[in-house]
Amino acid sequence: MIQDYEVRIGQFEELLQRITTEIVSNVLLEKMPPSEVWSRSRKDIISLRDLTEHLKGLMLLLKPERAATIKRRAEATLKPLKAFEDILLGKAKEIPADSKCALEELRKATAEASELLELAKEIRDEPSEGISMLLRLKEVYDAKNYLSSVSIPEVMYIRLESLKREIGNLKTSIAHVEQALSELKRNLETILDEISKFRPLRKEGKETDS
Repeated sequence: MIQDYEVRIGQFEELLQRITTEIVSNVLLEKMPPSEVWSRSRKDIISLRDLTEHLKGLMLLLKPERAATIKRRAEATLKPLKAFEDILLGKAKEIPADSKCALEELRKATAEASELLELAKEIRDEPSEGISMLLRLKEVYDAKNYLSSVSIPEVMYIRLESLKREIGNLKTSIAHVEQALSELKRNLETILDEISKFRPLRKEGKETDS
């Protein structure tokens, strides 16, 4: 996952630089027909949109506690990208097809994309602690056949022993949680049984003269 994430960050940064240099900074495009601008930019814009979505998914996996910020940053990039496309294709409500207006939206998108890129790098350098542990476990699992057949340096052996203890502690914590949930389930069932014993009071009818 981390390797894929690194690749996506590199692709995103390279594409963002190209769009900024060849499209956003090209003032001649403002004088071109909207259809021509879209024809020239379509491939890169679609790629940037798809990369933004992909990066967002990876970022949410690596740093779920920052979900609100990640989603907000991604949306801030995707929204003006969509506006850029809609204006050029004449789909924007109350805005006529106009290259200059569309490029203004693209400038907003690239500015927001730069902020998203910085966030992606920050998450790469400091992923969630729990996710980091899972990734280390996966690395150990993927390498277990190799590690079992060769000798390893003492430093690595100590690290693996430390990781083994962490796994043991995690299993113990899970067992405690499962026990607590089981006890809670029993208590809830007892409460439900008690509730089922109750019956509504019958209202006494008013006596009438015969």
